[in-house]
Amino acid sequence: MSDTKITPNPYSPYANADPEWRHLIPSLFGIVPEPGVLCLTACDRMAVAPEEALKDATDGLVGVESLPDGLCPSCVAMAKAGEVPVPARSQECRECGEFGTQGEWCALCRQDLHDEWWPTREAAKA
Repeated sequence: MSDTKITPNPYSPYANADPEWRHLIPSLFGIVPEPGVLCLTACDRMAVAPEEALKDATDGLVGVESLPDGLCPSCVAMAKAGEVPVPARSQECRECGEFGTQGEWCALCRQDLHDEWWPTREAAKA
């Protein structure tokens, strides 16, 4: 790792990625999510896309000697290996009743709940 330290992804009560790390968010054909959107990470959890985007999770990590401190080790390992993470155990979503691997809420319900919460996050802090 380098002497550069990056901050973790922004907070959301609907994110289930480890809040201590910055998670890599894969892009699709070079299109990255808008800041503030809850999305899947390279380690198969969900985190909020930060203002300052990192490169696609698979771009430029192979053979890189010095990555910034603060990156999720699981995201980096998955990106470097080019592998898909082993999915978590399937669980029934408490919002819609469908089964998914993101815990108490499925990925789509997490995104919907986050989208409802995100505009009110500053009021919640006050």
